[in-house]
Amino acid sequence: MYKRIVIPLDGSAVAEAALSPAVELARLSGATIHLVRVVDDTWLTRYGVIGLPVGAESAGDILAEEQDDASRYLTAMRAQLAQTGIPITTELRRGRAADEIRASVDEGDLLAIATHGRSGLSRFALGSVAEEVARGMQSPVLLCHARKEDATRESLLAVARPDLQGQAAV
Repeated sequence: MYKRIVIPLDGSAVAEAALSPAVELARLSGATIHLVRVVDDTWLTRYGVIGLPVGAESAGDILAEEQDDASRYLTAMRAQLAQTGIPITTELRRGRAADEIRASVDEGDLLAIATHGRSGLSRFALGSVAEEVARGMQSPVLLCHARKEDATRESLLAVARPDLQGQAAV
């Protein structure tokens, strides 16, 4: 049915809400799970070093640290999901999130992406990467609505233990 099920993750509990349904679909279809993490480096080109409160060398350090964190996160998620017996692949990309997520999906893939399910003013103010990605896709998309407790857990983690943010269990 599907060759791969592509799951974009940003390290948050909300994004990880797509894992359970994707794993179940992979089991049923014999697909590989492909985890994607995008390091958004567009802020550097958008604002340039002049608009940042850091120097050029610091901006490079920040990006390198983000990439290292993202790589460690993908490795941890891959190890966690390996227990399912489903083949797991990972990919780290740099660029604008919506564009890179779309680019990571090949013909024959299913994209499983979580959404906050915001509406009204918060949706207008914060935008929706999931919606933007889904609108531009030629491949099938499974939108997974994150439960309210996922978002609450994420906000509590951010306040209580910023070092644990995005460390949700599958």
